Amino acid sequence: MIFEDDHIIVVNKPSGLLTIATAKEKEKTLYHIVREYLVSKDKNSRVFIVHRLDKDTSGIVVLAKDEKTKNKLQENWNEYVSLREYVAIVEGTLKNKEDRITGFNGKMFI
Repeated sequence: MIFEDDHIIVVNKPSGLLTIATAKEKEKTLYHIVREYLVSKDKNSRVFIVHRLDKDTSGIVVLAKDEKTKNKLQENWNEYVSLREYVAIVEGTLKNKEDRITGFNGKMFI
């Protein structure tokens, strides 16, 4: 856990862990781990996913402790998170010194 208050909990999700359940995996998820942690402190606790990261991506995830906070954060998420950076470790020799990757939304990354 990185931060926790009455409304949110911020955690560092490791690579290889799903953020939310899938048809194949229900329990080995960040959501499940955080929910179990909160319920151990207060059996009436709830947790809401504000955003997710892909299974193979590690990084910071914000979860809300109530639906109102989740909705408020999601309404303005792109304003709160204006910069998204990814770091890759590459083995071997790269063909080009620099290059561009185009994301699914058409944005260019250098």
